[in-house]
Amino acid sequence: MLETEHPIDVDRLSVQKNISERRISKRESIKLIEETTLLEKRLCEAFDVFDNARNNEVDVRDLGTIIRALGCVVTEAELQEIQVQVEDVIKNCVPLNKYVEYMYKAISERKFKPAEPEELLKAFQLLDPDNRGYIMKDDLEKTLMEIGEPFTKDEVAEMMAVACDPVTKKVHYEYYINLLIAKIPKNINVYSIVDQMEQEKLELMPKRRRLESLLIEAEGKELNT
Repeated sequence: MLETEHPIDVDRLSVQKNISERRISKRESIKLIEETTLLEKRLCEAFDVFDNARNNEVDVRDLGTIIRALGCVVTEAELQEIQVQVEDVIKNCVPLNKYVEYMYKAISERKFKPAEPEELLKAFQLLDPDNRGYIMKDDLEKTLMEIGEPFTKDEVAEMMAVACDPVTKKVHYEYYINLLIAKIPKNINVYSIVDQMEQEKLELMPKRRRLESLLIEAEGKELNT
């Protein structure tokens, strides 16, 4: 009797093991799909522009340019904090994996996101009490370097190069805001990508629950056969 029951128990264990392995394989496949994201792709694209040696490393001096090319707004102080987190100090470089890990989390949490156009317009209008539609270069420079978290001279100079009319020395702020909006197309703007990913995730949730329910149901049937 014992000799005939033993193989049956072994067969049943074998079937259960096979089902468990298939379950793990299916769920790992779903997880892999979720982990391959548009955001990671965009982060890598921006990084690759400066990875001239194609060794998944960039010069630490290029980090600010890469981050700003993504559409992130970072001060020099914030950039130094990011550098501490991602830099390989021995090689004086930024490895791709550390950069992607940090920036993926930061952008998903909406850190370094530019102000909305409406918020920018209100801020400029506070500096234009007469509602002239422009601010003089010297007045804006003084404000930027003295109020709140001050801009550096380089940051102010970079802004003025784009925003200021070199002849009249006026900053027509609505025009400048429009330039900022148009600067990064929506399809490569990382914050737009995150919004899109979250929307797609919400839309897929009912389908995923249904898929998992079908998998559990099929596994239960196999166990009972």
